Amino acid sequence: MNFTTELIEELVQKVVAMLPDKATMTDIEKQTKSLMNDIGNQVVKQAVEAETNRYAEPLLPCSCGGEANHKWKRSGHFHTIYGKIVIKRDYYLCPSCHCGFYPLDNRLGLRPNQLSAELSRLVAMTGVEIPFMAGRNLFEELTGISVSDQTMGKATQAVGRQVVADEIEWQEKGMDKPFLLKQKREQQHPLRLYGSIDATKVHIRDDQEHRWRDLKIGAFYEARGRPPSTPDGQWGIKAEKMHYFADIAPAREFSSLVWGHGVKKNAQLAKELIFVCDGAEWIWNIIDDHFPSAIQILDWFHASEYLMPVAQAIYSETHKQAKWVAETKALLWAGKVETILERLDLLRETHSDDVIRTTANYFENHKERMRYEQFRKNGYQIGSGTIESAAKQIGMMRLKVPGAIWNESSARLVAKARAAFLSDRWESLPFAT
Repeated sequence: MNFTTELIEELVQKVVAMLPDKATMTDIEKQTKSLMNDIGNQVVKQAVEAETNRYAEPLLPCSCGGEANHKWKRSGHFHTIYGKIVIKRDYYLCPSCHCGFYPLDNRLGLRPNQLSAELSRLVAMTGVEIPFMAGRNLFEELTGISVSDQTMGKATQAVGRQVVADEIEWQEKGMDKPFLLKQKREQQHPLRLYGSIDATKVHIRDDQEHRWRDLKIGAFYEARGRPPSTPDGQWGIKAEKMHYFADIAPAREFSSLVWGHGVKKNAQLAKELIFVCDGAEWIWNIIDDHFPSAIQILDWFHASEYLMPVAQAIYSETHKQAKWVAETKALLWAGKVETILERLDLLRETHSDDVIRTTANYFENHKERMRYEQFRKNGYQIGSGTIESAAKQIGMMRLKVPGAIWNESSARLVAKARAAFLSDRWESLPFAT
């Protein structure tokens, strides 16, 4: 009988001894989970203690260049995924700079009176998914570890700060010409990369009033599949390798963020860089500033939504409205924007409704972004569903929960953490110290 078998048998005996009469499967699972947590707590504690030196060195180098003296062992409290542990570690004090340190803390990444790196990661992962109060309750139910909603908020916002630091680094790299030249020489140039930008609203608390602010969201991604052969066909497009980012900031500041993330994804090096967005002017200004050679596509669904209000302005019968929309949508699908503009101009001679003028201006301003037939022939995506999904997942599902009014800093950091979680960046964040 090997060690593992003996250990399992002993644990089974302990679980059975703790079970009530007429135990159910739930009782067995709960008692086993409780025992495993107790054992995990002791294993982690003793494994950490095993890393301490039995005989401490009397002197150790200090970061100031001097030598620190061993003083004594001090107890520290640490919160782990198996509960709180108390560890005695060697403490050193430098007489030159009067700074003290614990070599074991530095070596293992221990954080006294704080969450361990792994516990912090799991708590933050819960906090980016659901409101902190509900997250606290769910986390305790799943793990047996109790954390406050404030602690969950701090852990989640700490991830957001890590994202901010990474963004600042890439924005600086984006302004570094030698780095950009080296990147062009050494990095892989994407064959086809998509970008999208959008915004949603977040309820923000300030000194004067509770305002709704724009949460701007961007994405770089790849995509498989093609648009359907007809405008009302089945769309089977799948976005891949999504890289989301977000901020509550003026367009000018967000523009710098778009460029930084673009540089991180080698967007400026792509053989084909394609932006699919709605018609907001500030979005296309950002794209023109940083990616002037990019292919620009107005989201098909935003463009086609302009048709029904025109039909309602010129016809009262629903069947005539539907017929006009179908005919005009077919022209739009074929990229015949000039034909649509001619028809709108004729309608303006006989109808005074502002919606016709507004639609004509919109189509005129974006006509080069509406060459849908050519875009489809080239195999390009023409719908911005990826970024709209991001706006829903980051804005509506996490920040616009019922009754939520955020202070701007918290909303910004949680949005950034959730954007990282939903994209390809979560595992690369430095949770360990």
